[in-house]
Parts: sequence; C-alpha cells; structure tokens
Amino acid sequence: MNQYKNLYKEIYKKNKLLNLNNDKKQNPFIKKGRRKNSVAIIGGALGDEGKGRAADELSNKFLKKYSRLIHYRDNGGANAGHTVEFNSKKIVLHQLGASILQKNATVILGKEMVLHPEDLVTEIKSVCKVLKTEKLKADLKIDEMAFLCLDTHRAFEAVLKMKSRGSKGATGRGISPAYADVVYRHPLRMRDLARRDWKEKIKKHYELYEQLAKGFGYKLAEIEVPRLGKDNIKLGTLEEMTDRLAKARKILNPYIQPVNDFLQKKWDSDTPLIIEKAQALGLDKRWGVYPDITASNCDFDGIFSSSEGIIDHNKLAVKAATIKATYTSSVGSRKLPTVMNEKLASRIRKDANEFGATTGRPRDIVHIDLPMLSFLFKVSGTEQLILTHLDISYPEVPIKVCIGYLKDGKEVDYRPDQEYLNDIEPVYIELPAWDGKEVQEVRKLEDLPKVALQYIAFLTQALRVEPFMITTGPKRKQTICC
Repeated sequence: MNQYKNLYKEIYKKNKLLNLNNDKKQNPFIKKGRRKNSVAIIGGALGDEGKGRAADELSNKFLKKYSRLIHYRDNGGANAGHTVEFNSKKIVLHQLGASILQKNATVILGKEMVLHPEDLVTEIKSVCKVLKTEKLKADLKIDEMAFLCLDTHRAFEAVLKMKSRGSKGATGRGISPAYADVVYRHPLRMRDLARRDWKEKIKKHYELYEQLAKGFGYKLAEIEVPRLGKDNIKLGTLEEMTDRLAKARKILNPYIQPVNDFLQKKWDSDTPLIIEKAQALGLDKRWGVYPDITASNCDFDGIFSSSEGIIDHNKLAVKAATIKATYTSSVGSRKLPTVMNEKLASRIRKDANEFGATTGRPRDIVHIDLPMLSFLFKVSGTEQLILTHLDISYPEVPIKVCIGYLKDGKEVDYRPDQEYLNDIEPVYIELPAWDGKEVQEVRKLEDLPKVALQYIAFLTQALRVEPFMITTGPKRKQTICC
C-alpha cells in the first residue's frame, strides 16, 4: 500500500505527472527488436472493457496510412461481445474481429477459437446488412484448425448449469464443453465441417453427447439452446441439427483454409497486424477468479500457441491491456471485495450501458482494484494501457481506488481465488473526479482537465505501464491517442 500512497503524494501533492510529461513522443509501433506495426489488445480486468472499440480505432488509423491490414483473433467464440460503431450505428461482433468492417483488411479466425457455424453465418449476414453489401468487404479467413462449437456443446453446458455450481456464470454458448473436447482428444475442427464425410463425424459427435446428456437424466434433443439474435430453439434430432449445419457449411466453406503460410509471410513483413483477444485476463483459466473463469487463454501467450509459433508475443511492438478508467464491471457469479454501493453502481450502469453485449445481463460495478490489476498485468507482461470510459466521472463523487487488502488485520496480496477473496477487506484512497461530459470533446491528452491527467498518471505509474489510448465517449472520434 505504501508505494501507492507515495505515488499519490508525488502526483497529487507535488503535481508531478511523471510519464505524461515526456515531450519526445516516439512512434509506439516502431521499437528496436520488435516486429513493426504489431499490436495485441487484451482485456485487462474482467471483460467488457472496450477491446473491440480500441481495435476498430486502430484498424481505421492504420488503413489511412497502409494499403492492407491483418486482424487476428485467437481465442474464445460466440461468448465474446465486442461493440463497435459504423456510420453512427452500433454493431456487436462476437466471433468476427473488429476490422471486418474495413475494405482492405484480412480477418483471420485462429486455431484456438471455438466457432459456432450458424451464429457465425448470422453475424456475417448482419455485418453485410449494416455495410449494405451482399458480401463482406474484408477478406475473411477461417483457420481450418479452429475448433467447432456446436449446439450439442450448448445443450451440455445447459445440463452442467443445472447440475454444477461452478457453471453458473457461463454464457450458455457452449464454450467450456467445446474446449473440453480438445482436452478429451475428440474435438471437431472447421476442416471436418468442410470434408465430404462431415455428416459421419457429426453423427458420432451427436451420439456421444446424447449419451452424456442421458447419463445426467436429460434427453439431448429436448434441451433448449441459444441463438444469436433469435429466440432459443430445441436442439432437435441428429437430422435436424445436421440440416442446420448443412446450410451454414455452404456459406462458410469458401472461408475455411490453411492460414499458416499466409500468416508467416505477413509476420515477416511490416503490414499492420492487430491481434484482438476475447474475454480478459481476470477470466483466464489460470489467472481468473476461480471458479468463475472462461475456458480459453486470454493472455498474450495464447497468440503464440494459436498461430503455431508464428506470432511471437514477446516481439510485438505494442502489448496493451484495456480497462475502464474509473470503475470495473463484472458479469458472472464471482463476488469481488471492491463492489460499489448500488446507488452509484446503478448510475454508472445506466450512463455506460453496462449490460452484457452477448447475454444482456446487467453487470456488477466495482471500484478500480490496483492489487488485482497489478497481479494481472505482471503475469501477462502488459506494457501499455488503454483506458476507456474516461467520461464516466462525476465531479461531485470522488473516485475510490483500492490500494491494498487486509485479512485478519494484516496486509496481504491479491490471489485469484474466490474463497480467498471472500475474507478480504479492501483499503481505499479517494481521488478527485472531473466532469465526464466536459472530456467528451477533448482530442488531445494535454487538453484534459488537470485532475484527469493526474488520475491517468497515477494509474499508469501504479500499474507500471505506458498510456496508449484513451476513449472519452462511445463514438470513434472520441479517442485520444497517447
């Protein structure tokens, strides 16, 4: 706690902005020993931080200077929900990367994603509708090695939700069962869907899950599963599920292909490369608040394995984590020690539209937790910070930031375990706030109110990262590049 208290004195009492006072700004995309124009954006907290918004902004920025762009997604599936804006319309992307809206972009869905074919088709059609085109403007490549996430997985997740406490926070999109198939060594991949004998493979898969559901006392065909943008449907018989897949297969087949040679060639060039992660570090299966975690790798190192060693995460020019500037949101069954009083939480939830992009669930609102964030940034090797929602600040309400934990009266560190966190007493420091409406029109860092600059300096120094990007509202133009 003392390091944060000392930092507070330096910034708020002595008015030293530290890393914000650097007049010699270097190009963040060019660093010695790093791959030029390469950026990875991950969630730095508990999800829904605005990764898609940041990726969309970078995509737009790069394509003003370069003729082509590569956008890579490497984890998660239809459980992701990244909101971006196009022609004053909000679009929620789930399995597609944010650059799918750009004409000269190539979007790659990587090996360690779990893709739901029917929802992916729905998403492609919705993007085309917004773009007012018959086909995507961007070039879409689906790695043939990417895993299938089917309605059988969603049905089985519904069974687990009814039977297991640890599954209560799941989105219902079948993500955990799909990843479990990988560990059990019987996954289906996108290339299996593209093959001539695909129906035989689906038949064996369906029969396996039919027996699993039966073992729990459920009839697989009768279980309801969610659909993107539509009402739930019953999973149905093997024939009914196969018929749905056949329609999706016809549309997706042209996109399914080997991507390694293409990816290697582009990695060896200076073509801008954006990697957009799903979920967040606080949901990672290793670093999350167990048991409320996701099943995929949400860290930078997941990029290395998904690309089969082609994209070296240690050689990326920018390794940026995204967090909300003045608060953190959480959806799921986890209970965090820094939960806000409901009056302020309700106000923020309304002003910032804090409802899950995929599920629509209202998010819990908690105070910024420096012990948790410091732990997550340390284990991930985060180097830059993206702050979103700087406009969610009320001048009459000080910003409470957790600077330490007490357990049985003694100072303790953060640990990613729910039972451990249940007995934690947070210690706060109160920082002056600013008028959120006032910052919405600011486009340069130096034009922000003094207290906002002090706050940014405090957070970045506390987390030992460099400021990279700040958003001051939901529109693309409401962005400050640091």
